[in-house]
Amino acid sequence: MGYQLRILDAIAGADPAGLLAEAGRAITAGGSWERFVEVRMSAGPIVRITGDGRSGYEVSVGWGSQEGRLRARALQSAIECADRLAHVFYEMRGAGMIRD
Repeated sequence: MGYQLRILDAIAGADPAGLLAEAGRAITAGGSWERFVEVRMSAGPIVRITGDGRSGYEVSVGWGSQEGRLRARALQSAIECADRLAHVFYEMRGAGMIRD
């Protein structure tokens, strides 16, 4: 069994394959894919994946004062990484570590 989305599941269902086609088309057409994911009462992360498919993908996740960036070799890995980072931000907020 593969990775189960925890934050991006709101727009893709339970598995990263649900976003592969959508993100792939957007990146091919314009170089990037970006979505806001509402997690609670109009709050949530903005997830962005950019790349050319040959040299990997740049992932950025921003939520208020929090921002994280990383690189992934494959689009599915980029989606999983974006979800993991967004989930960490969510958990930090839930633990009262971040207020903005």
